[in-house]
This record gives sequence, structure tokens and C-alpha cells, in this order.
Amino acid sequence: DPVAVRRPILAVGSSVALLGILAAASPGPSALPASPPAGACVTPAIGTELPPAVDGLTASTTTPEGGGVVETSFPTVQGQPYVEIPRIESSDGVLATTLDVKRTTYTVGGRTIRGLTYQGGFMGPTLVVHPGDALALTVRNALDQETNYHTHGLHTSPIDISDNVLRVMPGRTDNEVRIEVPDTIAPGTYWYHAHLHGLTEEQVFGGLSGALVIAGLEDHLPAALQGIPDHLLALKDVQLKGDAIVDANIDSGAPTTRLVNAQVNPVIAAQPGCTQLLRLGNFGADIWYKLALDGASFSVVAEDANLVTSVEAHDTLLLPPGKRFDVLVRWDAPGTHHLRTLKYSTGPQGDQYPERVLATFQVAGAAVTPVEMPADMGPLPADQAPTMADDAIAARHTFVFSEDNTAGTFFINDQQFTDGAPVVTAKLGTTEEWTLRNTSKEEHPFHIHVNDFQVMSINGKPVDAASLQDIVPLPVGGEVVIRMRFLDFTGKYVFHCHILAHEDAGMMASLAVTADGETPSVAQQAAWGQPLLEHHHP
Repeated sequence: DPVAVRRPILAVGSSVALLGILAAASPGPSALPASPPAGACVTPAIGTELPPAVDGLTASTTTPEGGGVVETSFPTVQGQPYVEIPRIESSDGVLATTLDVKRTTYTVGGRTIRGLTYQGGFMGPTLVVHPGDALALTVRNALDQETNYHTHGLHTSPIDISDNVLRVMPGRTDNEVRIEVPDTIAPGTYWYHAHLHGLTEEQVFGGLSGALVIAGLEDHLPAALQGIPDHLLALKDVQLKGDAIVDANIDSGAPTTRLVNAQVNPVIAAQPGCTQLLRLGNFGADIWYKLALDGASFSVVAEDANLVTSVEAHDTLLLPPGKRFDVLVRWDAPGTHHLRTLKYSTGPQGDQYPERVLATFQVAGAAVTPVEMPADMGPLPADQAPTMADDAIAARHTFVFSEDNTAGTFFINDQQFTDGAPVVTAKLGTTEEWTLRNTSKEEHPFHIHVNDFQVMSINGKPVDAASLQDIVPLPVGGEVVIRMRFLDFTGKYVFHCHILAHEDAGMMASLAVTADGETPSVAQQAAWGQPLLEHHHP
């Protein structure tokens, strides 16, 4: 895990449009916006439509602004202006929309490819809601196979038609989902994706994921940093067989094409002395990112949509599948800088990832005077603060994550996920301490639904956590101790490895939360809309 380097940093403002004109030979839009007036801190207009696909591409192309060609697993169009994923925002306290789950064609990396979609694109629309709002969704499953729907990181009810990942949505059906967003929820970057056990990797890799933003993060920033450019960088990879996304025997260690908002190495405008808020999210199925930024560091203001108690500068950030960081970045002088994922190994039996450029920042235009970065994100609500060292512990449990690498099977406490019966039951309103032990020779990113946790120690070394989180890597042959509070909601939900291939192959388990701490009967589970599963997809 990367080491945090604490240093004084200055920042303010917003980004500015790129200078110059893209090479005429480059496919797609050719002109970028002109410079803003001297001294102004301006957010340039950013499109939401990808450039048209290029048919018959035999080799990757790029632009002067993008720099050199990034290695990809198929020919791509690179170095185009950054494009935002289309957003849908709540209105009058409700975000109502239909997610059409189907196979279709769309543009990825300048190519027309075939895959799964929620609303026509490789990434689902970015859903933006406020604390206290509701998500009122129709999941229209036009596939022949089953699916379901999960809001990752959201503290909400796990039962009935809410965030119920033990619900099965059959093929060729409409399914209503209503998720109440608590009015006390932390603002930040969450996400959503399909989560039907046995089909999760295939469906997420195929296109069924998108960002979910809880508005209000900028309200916790100093006034001088409010209104700064706010860019989502949705990290996801794709592999093709012909012109279709691979949907069987997915190999997370195979050559792949790493994307940002379905683009290869998009070019993002920045202005000297101005700060940008970057929402970094790994919304893919299996692969990891170790991020580094040329000429700047990441000042983390939220981890897994949990505001931090102290803003620290990091030279690198590790994002296993599902991980998110909201960060502030800034450059003082004009120049070209790359966002990279560095070489990374998940262990002797894991994957070995090469370095790749993910995006390019063009810093240009009139400089503005920076102002001091925040030292913290203000006082946090008691239920969101990393203060569990003082909690009374109602129970302690140990969960061992293991695998048979030859057979491709994965286990928690020597068991594979089957029918969703809870392996542990917690009492509502209590705090528990869990020891997560990894006996395998690769890292596993642990994730639990509904209630975020505080990391207390890693391999026996105490951790002074700056925030809660919902994903933590389990070291090879090591252990992590966490504490979590079971707040507000009863029902049944899951914890698992967020490498989705591992989850589908068994590394997932259910827990229940009840008012009295007693294991719910089968009838009670059914009343929650969570009957024992009659089958699962191996």
C-alpha cells in the first residue's frame, strides 16, 4: 500500500481550456477551446458525447496533446479531449430513471464494440443525488440471463426492493428498485453495478457499472475552493474477442485496454495555480490500479466516500476493484503531465500489471494565485468518524480467505458461497471486531455492504485511520483487523473479495443483522425478500 507523504500544499481555482489545435489527421473533434482571459479561473465546456468511432482502424492513433501512443490490446483512437459521462440528477428529492439492461453497440476507445449497457454506453450514466433523496429505478432486464442491482458503498437498507443483492431479476422482466438515501449520508463518490453471484464478473466487465455521486462534498471545502472543476475519472478495462467484449473465461492477467470514461488517454485541461477535484474510481471487474500523477500529488479529501479527518498528500494511490478516492490536485506551472498506473503485482499467484498512461493533463493559460489547501474536512458526524477504538466490542470473529489456485476455487473459512444463509449474525447498534486473514499467495480486496469499517491494524501494526472505508486489500499471507458499527438497518447482506472472478468462484459470505442478535429464521429471511437461493451460478 503506498506511503502517504505529508507536506504543505497550496491550491485554488479551476481548470482552463487547452491551447492549440489537434492534428488534422487525427480522427474525431479537432479543436479545443481557446484560452480564458488573463487571470481568470475558468472551467471549460466539456462534452458528454464521445467522438464518432473510426471504422477499419488497423493501428492506434494519437494527437500532439496526448503524446505517445499508449499500448492497448486492440487499435484505439487516443489523445482526444476528455468527455464526461452523461449525468442524471435528482429532482424534487427523487432520481427516477429506467436502466435498460441489454446488449448493444457503443464507442470505446474510438472503436465500435458490442457489450452490455444500462443506458446505451459502456459506462452507465452518472447518477447524482442529495442526502435524503430517493433512487426510484426500473431495471428493465432485456437479457435472457438474470441480473440484479447494487449501490456500492451506500448506507441503506439491504432488503426488499432496496439494495438487495440477494434478489434475482429474471431475464425479460421489469424490476422496480427504490433506495432511500439517508439524509445523514456522507457526500462523495459511490458506484453501482450488477451483483448476481456467478454472473457478477461477466456483467460488470461487459458494461454494467456506473458512478453514483452523493452531492455536497464541496460544501466541506473552504469557500475559495468551492466551485472548482469536478471531474469523474471512471477507470475500467476492456478485452475484445472480435468486436465483442469477452464474456467467458475472462483472464484478468491478459493484455487489456485501460480506459478513462471509455476513452484511451483523454486530454484534460488545467490552469496553473488552480485546483481540480478528481473523482477517481475503479469501476471494473478484476484489475488493480496504482496511480501516480506527474508533477503533483493527490490530496485525499475522501476515501470510499468517507470524508477524512486530515487531508494528506499521497504520491501514489492503490485502487483495487471497487475502490474510490476523491482528491484535489494542482500544478503551479504550464506543462504536460500524465496520470499513470504504475507496475504492480498482486502476489506470486496473482496478476502482474505493467505501467500505462491513463490520461493527460495540459496545464496552460494565465496563472492564478493559489490559496492554502484544507487541513481537514471539518467535524464529522459521530457515526462517520474513525473513533471505534473507543467502542465496546460486542463480538469478535475471524474470517480466513483462501483459494485453490489450480482448481480456480475460492473460500471464506473453507466454505464457498451457495444459498446465502448467514454465516454470522450481528446485533443492531453494536460494534464488532473482525480479523481478516489471507492465507493465499495473492492479495484480496475485502469489501462489505451497508456499513463501512475502520481499519485498526495491518499485519499487527496499528493503523491511525483518517476515515472509514469499504474496501481494504488483504496482504499476501497477512491479516487486517477491522471494526464496524451495525447501524440503522436489519436484514441480510454480503462481504466478499472484490475481484469479481474470485467472488463468483465462491469468495463471498452472507451476514445478518437483527434487533436481538439472533440468527433470523428462514421465514424471516423470506419476509425480507431474501429467501435462501435455490441455485447459484457456478
